[in-house]
Amino acid sequence: MRVIVIGAGLAGLTCAKVLAERGVEVVVFEASDGVGGRVRTDERDGFLLDRGFQVYFTAYPVSRRHLDHEALNLRAFDPGAIVCRGRKKDVLSDPLRDPKALVPSLLSDAATFSDKLETLKLAAKSVVERAEAAGKLDGADVSSLEYLRREGFSGRIVDDFYRPFYGGIFLDRSLSTSSRVLRFTFKMLATGKIAVPARGIGEIPKQLAARLPVGAVRTNSPVRSLLREGDRVVGVEVAGEKHEADAVVVATDASVARRLAGAAAPEDSVGQVCVYYAAGGLGSGKKIVLSAEDEGFVNNAVEISAVASSYAPRGQHLLSVVALGGFELPDAEIYRRGVEEVTRWYPEADLAPLAVYRVPYAQFPQPPGIHERLPENLTGTLGLVLAGEYTEDSSINGSMLSGEKAAGEVMRA
Repeated sequence: MRVIVIGAGLAGLTCAKVLAERGVEVVVFEASDGVGGRVRTDERDGFLLDRGFQVYFTAYPVSRRHLDHEALNLRAFDPGAIVCRGRKKDVLSDPLRDPKALVPSLLSDAATFSDKLETLKLAAKSVVERAEAAGKLDGADVSSLEYLRREGFSGRIVDDFYRPFYGGIFLDRSLSTSSRVLRFTFKMLATGKIAVPARGIGEIPKQLAARLPVGAVRTNSPVRSLLREGDRVVGVEVAGEKHEADAVVVATDASVARRLAGAAAPEDSVGQVCVYYAAGGLGSGKKIVLSAEDEGFVNNAVEISAVASSYAPRGQHLLSVVALGGFELPDAEIYRRGVEEVTRWYPEADLAPLAVYRVPYAQFPQPPGIHERLPENLTGTLGLVLAGEYTEDSSINGSMLSGEKAAGEVMRA
């Protein structure tokens, strides 16, 4: 059996890995010059720059089946966050997992005492959730904002913590995203850690690709069209050459999947502008820094080299800053706004611009009810299967689950 996978992102690589493990001859055609799709890392002057701020949840149930965490050399963030409004900073954390933050968390006025109790209750409730992906959770699906209000959280903690914290996860501070996504990520936070591989987020797809036979992944090889015989897909065309297969898995981004396969993938997107600075004098440690300022440019920031020292050359530090808008701004203005806000929180910070990454498509929006409307892996066309986050949910876990399920559909077909 011979299968062609189009796209070497996480879904495509997971699909190819599962098929190869089952003895299938698999070839992966990738349009770009490397594996990973949006999950890639660049190296510049000794700094490791992820293409957009991305983190890995160690509790992801699907990725744990396919990744070797020890080999990834994961480096964990400290639990909780530092909430900034001007020069005022509040620490909110889980004292059970972060004992040194017990006193600052208790003294913080970014949340009421009732909020702190409700957070502990929500963590306990999330631990018993059994679904492997956000879209598979039971119960009524409402917006995250409505869910938090129903759970009894005050407007203070919603505005100061949940909007910027989940703004960094949803890439939208409105909290209009499905409560299933909030519940699932809360479970990941309660049962595992937030981490990055020591050598950058791009090590995740590299590890998957290393599990494939030599030569199975062909980069710089965009697929122009699918080959068809009657009502069946029988291969692909790449650079004028025809490649036949028993099945083709389209594991591209949503727009290419719509063009090649007619997939009913979501058309809208949410994104981020990620700004990197060589940094000195910050001292924020391994916690994510959140902006509670509604009109601010920056949503969140982290001294990523404090989490994983290999992200910066010896003796230097790397700051990652995320904005949820400003895609049209020139680099110089993006750098300036980032410096202006970070130095308002940390006046002693010394920031030197390094790079700007504009990622207009980082996720597809996930409003309540979206997961029931997503396409299935198995299409109505013989020999054609879909793999991509847009069949599950917009996350590393969702992408890899889709790839795993696509491989299963190929084998059954």
